[in-house]
Amino acid sequence: MPCYGDRLLNRLGCREKAPFGPVGTEPAPATDVSLHRPSTRAVGATQALSLICVAAGVLTSTSPVARAAASGQLQEQISAGQSHAAALGSAVSAATAHLSQLGSGISLLERRVASIQSELNAKRSELLKLRGALSTATTRLVALEAVAARADEVLSRQLISAYETDQFDIVSVVLEATGFNDLLERLSFAQRIENQDVRIVSQARAARRAVAAQATRLGARNARQQTLTTQALNERNSLDRATVTLLRRRIAVSQARAAAAGQLADARDQVTAGQQQLSKLEAAQAAAPAAPASPAGPVTGDATDPSGGSSDGGFIFPMPKQDAAPPGTWSLDQGVDIAAPGGTPLLAVGSGTVVLHGIGGFGPSAPVLHLDSGPYVYYGHAGPGNWVPVGTHVNAGQVISEVGYGIVGISSGSHLELGFADSSGSPIGSSAAPHMMSLLHAAYAG
Repeated sequence: MPCYGDRLLNRLGCREKAPFGPVGTEPAPATDVSLHRPSTRAVGATQALSLICVAAGVLTSTSPVARAAASGQLQEQISAGQSHAAALGSAVSAATAHLSQLGSGISLLERRVASIQSELNAKRSELLKLRGALSTATTRLVALEAVAARADEVLSRQLISAYETDQFDIVSVVLEATGFNDLLERLSFAQRIENQDVRIVSQARAARRAVAAQATRLGARNARQQTLTTQALNERNSLDRATVTLLRRRIAVSQARAAAAGQLADARDQVTAGQQQLSKLEAAQAAAPAAPASPAGPVTGDATDPSGGSSDGGFIFPMPKQDAAPPGTWSLDQGVDIAAPGGTPLLAVGSGTVVLHGIGGFGPSAPVLHLDSGPYVYYGHAGPGNWVPVGTHVNAGQVISEVGYGIVGISSGSHLELGFADSSGSPIGSSAAPHMMSLLHAAYAG
């Protein structure tokens, strides 16, 4: 049964590496990959590791043609990585320039803030003066209103008194005078009364005019105070909005630049790893003519070479053939998917040592077998039955695990995915799957 979830993760480049410990210790169960999303740096590191593993396998090959092909492939990947790094570098430079522009804008805004703050301080001082003037004007208005009230009261009493008493006139004064001196005194008294009436009326009118003028000034100062307060609040709010907008833009650009910088570091790491492997390949090619020709015979692979241990015909089918689905239903993934019932025994394809248990996406019980001939083989979606401890050396055909029941890891049902892995237990990838398929067909037919 095909492992569609594995294929999807393979296409997305999101296969998660399983945790592992030193040989002889039992590792913790692997975390299911669906619960964690690997970072771009982790994916780049996995790709670089795969590139290094393939190159290391080629280094051990004695075929100049294979070395030349691997050298060309490395050069293409290095060139592509350099182009990608150049594009990321341009993106980082553009983000840096954008940040510089935003910094200039923020500096200009800060200067504007300082200028407006000075204006606000001046307006605040003016407001304080206006408040003092308003307090004084209010006190003055109260006093003027009191004066006007007293003047109105005096004028009212004077009018009432004049109404209730006889009016002085010249005829009455002359007729009632007893002599010239008395006449002069009566005339002077009448004149004083008239002047007092005029003065009282004038004072009352002046007091009313003063009250009206003071009220007008008080109203103008109140209006000025309200205008200054509104202007200060509007300018402050405008500055706050502009500052927040610029800061948000700077944060967004900083995050984008950090992401691009991280991707750039990954790309440069991959390019560096590829260049190092290319240098090793070139050195191996230069030394190849001087090396003695190796006798014909089985090729022994290393930790990442999937060809080792297969040409001698010692590859064992990984389960009882009667329990496996027919070859026509097998499918390629990072390894080869073979449908089988849960609990089907899984056999060692060759003599070797069980070095790991648990692979991200393949379940916590998936074993990794390090063959004596060199390669690492993983048994994806295996169950916990027939568990063989890490560090156990097994013979070809020995039971080391079983097919997991139901869905184990990321899968669509009970099946085994058998493929080549690197020394960390991570699948090498779909490039090695066809070779595994040919080995399985030969073992099934044998």
